[in-house]
Amino acid sequence: MRVRRAAPAQPIELTGHLDELRSRLIIILGVLGLGVSLCFWRSGEILAFLQGPLPDGRETKFLATNPLDPLMTSISISIYGGLLLAVPVASYQLYAFLIPAVDEQHHRSLRPLVAMVPALFIAGAAFGWYLVVPPSLDFLLGFNDDQFQTVLRAKDYIQYVALTLLAMGLVFELPVVMMILARLKVVSSTMMRRHWRTSIVGLATVAMLLPGVDPISFVVEFLPLLGLYAVSYAVVVTVERRARPSTAAGTGFSAG
Repeated sequence: MRVRRAAPAQPIELTGHLDELRSRLIIILGVLGLGVSLCFWRSGEILAFLQGPLPDGRETKFLATNPLDPLMTSISISIYGGLLLAVPVASYQLYAFLIPAVDEQHHRSLRPLVAMVPALFIAGAAFGWYLVVPPSLDFLLGFNDDQFQTVLRAKDYIQYVALTLLAMGLVFELPVVMMILARLKVVSSTMMRRHWRTSIVGLATVAMLLPGVDPISFVVEFLPLLGLYAVSYAVVVTVERRARPSTAAGTGFSAG
């Protein structure tokens, strides 16, 4: 399905906006349904792949306490996988729906957001997969392991891994959020420098609320948050520098 995108400043009736929104939602739901179907079809292979972060030598057979557990596990895998696959398409459809409301002169500066949103989400999910999930599982499953016989339930394990990847993917969107806030003049570099201590406390709180309650997960999640805050500061400074020439030019024109 190809959706016709409105031109900037083109007058469109409310029904036209609703029709376009409906068409874009249909596309998103279609991609989501396709992703869910594909992941359900290959749920066995995906489950085997998800066992990769488990410590070496640990039993990979999951505990089933209900006849429905294997089926519900496949459904959980398909839903989480479908959501992950639908994120890039959903981000573009949202951009295409909202961009006509923005002046055409700002389109070039907003286009990088289309690539940044899915790219940062994938980078965050990859970070969680390779650097957060393995050490956290190693710590949690090895803690007092001589006193516990730990048998994992597939549903709980998949939920832990999926929520960790989703949370890290969303956290990595911080630079994009700060870029938007800077362009709206809600956040400034001066404000970020002045309140950096409060920001660090807030980032530490976010790290504690992320999946994983062990100290290893906290440290591994908190450090990239600090890095993302630094990147966000650089992004805000860049946005402010690019806005100054246009502001100065506008002031000079008025003075003339």
